[in-house]
Amino acid sequence: MPYLWVWGVVALSALLGTLALGMAWRGLPLTRVRWWLIWLIPVCLLLPAPVPGYEGQWAPAFVVFIFEGLFQKQGAPEVAGRILLAGSLTVSAGVLVWYLWQRRRPKPAEPD
Repeated sequence: MPYLWVWGVVALSALLGTLALGMAWRGLPLTRVRWWLIWLIPVCLLLPAPVPGYEGQWAPAFVVFIFEGLFQKQGAPEVAGRILLAGSLTVSAGVLVWYLWQRRRPKPAEPD
């Protein structure tokens, strides 16, 4: 299977999983937390990381992190872990900035 097709399947799966979880979480009382999770999930699922020992090959960072950390005796999950941490912090900061920006926006006047 060509390399791009595999990433296409991963992207489609991440999209479908995010949509399904978004629908399942509609009843969450904290809307801001739900939006943060909805943005965080696809980022964590789609961030690529280099596969140690396979030059030029990339895989989803969470997969590399799990396999290198749990299943390899001499595994190196640090790179994938840093990629996941950076992506999570970036999404969290972006959602926080969006939330603060929304709070500062003036509310439209309601017609009488």
